[in-house]
Amino acid sequence: MPQSIILFSHGSVLCGAGESLLAMARQLEELAQCPVGVGYLNYSEPLFDDAVAMAVADGADEIIVLPYFLVAGYFVQQQLPPLIDAMQQRYPQVRFRVGEPLRAHALMPDIVLACAARTKTMKEWRALWQVAPEYCRDDGACPLYHSSLCANNIAVLEIPRAKSALIPATPDSSMHGNAQTSTALLVMVHGSPQEESNNDVYAVVEKVKTSQKYFYTEVGFLECNTPSIPAAIENCIAAGAERMVAVPYFLHAGRHVADDLPRFLEDASEQYPQVEFLMGEYLGQEPLIAKVLLDLANHTAATFSRPL
Repeated sequence: MPQSIILFSHGSVLCGAGESLLAMARQLEELAQCPVGVGYLNYSEPLFDDAVAMAVADGADEIIVLPYFLVAGYFVQQQLPPLIDAMQQRYPQVRFRVGEPLRAHALMPDIVLACAARTKTMKEWRALWQVAPEYCRDDGACPLYHSSLCANNIAVLEIPRAKSALIPATPDSSMHGNAQTSTALLVMVHGSPQEESNNDVYAVVEKVKTSQKYFYTEVGFLECNTPSIPAAIENCIAAGAERMVAVPYFLHAGRHVADDLPRFLEDASEQYPQVEFLMGEYLGQEPLIAKVLLDLANHTAATFSRPL
């Protein structure tokens, strides 16, 4: 029986934010040797029901839905089930199997370390904004709409564009081997009011610490939890950090990753000019994510005696 996989994601108002997910879907398709589509809850296209319709039109009679989320939060627990129910009623001939989000998969610590080993300066990181015009949807909701970077503005033609959301940064060889005596690792997390979701992050970070690649590792939250990212930065500096690598614990280059997170480091660099601040890649850029997704798809299929 033909089988298909759909990666379910939230979506972003920032044009081009989903390009890394599309690249990930192609990688997973090569590994799984079956069609892999992408379906969004909001903002981006195709929406989830359209992705299902395309899979069914292509002949799929069993669809594995993988939530492309780091934790089993609100969107996975509350928003996805009604969508699945609606699709099951619309396509009663199709079997829908829902997998788990990435959570604390065994490869997640390796993914964090791989992202930390590829660093950019703040100026280089800001090139993420310049990815958006490559995929302009003429959408007024985009935070760059009619700005100097918007493709609807003729000034954008004078700006050199960099597909930094798709091309890995330069490996930082100083991060390999023994722990750096003055380099701290800051893992920047969105945060969740659900304790279980945060516990997944803590479990991953604890395993990162055992690698001893950094003399100090801290978690900082954008919202909902403590310590905040500014407070986590202060903790790193108080511990003696002369160099800090910050990894966005995010899967997409949406507004948070492209603007909010680097702004924290830019502010900190002004306050602590003696400290070097670098950004590692966000998690969605690491190819190992595709292997995690394959494991999750295989586990979901095996539960119903249908391994890939």
